[in-house]
Amino acid sequence: MQFARLLGLSDTARKKFFEAHGVNTEDAKDRFAERDKRWHQNLENAVFQKHLRFFDAMSLWSGDERLSFQFSDWDPHKQQNPQTARKVGKQCFGLAKSLLTDNFNVALIGEPGVGKTSLSLAMLDTVHKAKRTTMFVSTMELALLFDQSIQYREIEGRINDIMTAMKRVDVLLLDDFGTEGGMKKDLRPVRKDMQDALYSVANARLAVDKKTGKRTKSTIVTTNNSPQQLLAMYNDKLISRLIPKEQEKIVLFDGLEDVR
Repeated sequence: MQFARLLGLSDTARKKFFEAHGVNTEDAKDRFAERDKRWHQNLENAVFQKHLRFFDAMSLWSGDERLSFQFSDWDPHKQQNPQTARKVGKQCFGLAKSLLTDNFNVALIGEPGVGKTSLSLAMLDTVHKAKRTTMFVSTMELALLFDQSIQYREIEGRINDIMTAMKRVDVLLLDDFGTEGGMKKDLRPVRKDMQDALYSVANARLAVDKKTGKRTKSTIVTTNNSPQQLLAMYNDKLISRLIPKEQEKIVLFDGLEDVR
């Protein structure tokens, strides 16, 4: 009955009632606000962790071995030209920081074993810590799935799930893009169904927010091939949607050697 009477009082009257009984209403309001803030933070974190597990499950790792790397792991002195190694590391770090507030494509281009995958993983680590979902896709492993789908029809369902995830994830990493097209001296066009699927993904990832007019997704590509070589394997419309035109978003590993 007393609670019911309190509900019928004005805000001022309720405040006077609580203060008369030694209750500081401002402190109580702050405690409730802090409790609500923690509740929302916990809910957001739970949703993010759920999404993260989903995209992790959809990722395709080379040899099915999950990899991790941070910028603090990058050691320029492993290279005979540490100055160049330091420069590409700094460029990748700057691009990773920019990806926290903007969305765009990045391409890391160079010979095998020079650290492209390592630094791209460090970029994923940076955006992941800022609560953005990430996904790793080895295009060679993806090509193997397409090959297997000819004999095992059930694999088509998995491919469709992976392609859907690739369209939705905040930051997508396509690793070793172009290796599925053969050696540099013997390049061949990639099978059409994979080309069509990747085009659909690349096109979807160019989508912009209707309110802000800004892109909502980012894509990182590592490749051993030049853009011209990629055009010998893929449709030019796909390459134009993956490889950025801005030079500052292309990281060239020229002058670095295989350290694996």
